[in-house]
Amino acid sequence: MRRHKNRGCGYGCSCHSCRTRPIVCPPTYRFHDTFTQREVPFVHPIVNVNRQNVVNVPRHYFTETETTVPGRNIYADSYGPGFGGPGFGGPGFGDSGFFRGRRY
Repeated sequence: MRRHKNRGCGYGCSCHSCRTRPIVCPPTYRFHDTFTQREVPFVHPIVNVNRQNVVNVPRHYFTETETTVPGRNIYADSYGPGFGGPGFGGPGFGDSGFFRGRRY
């Protein structure tokens, strides 16, 4: 066996005493990712609401009544008392002579 003066020289010497121990570094990881699709269901519930709204719409009803009143003399000068209230049959109404002397 060959011995050197300087132990552990490490300069390419192949002797057992000149070899150094290797330093092992932590591993470096290289990832080669692939992807696979997976469906995830999203449920969107829809609620249909039927609303009935009340809207007021006017509807007109008419009632009819019938009454009988005593007739008037169309040839008289005035309408007479009691027809239409006070002042209606006073002077100026019916005295124009329009109906006077006419025949129908």
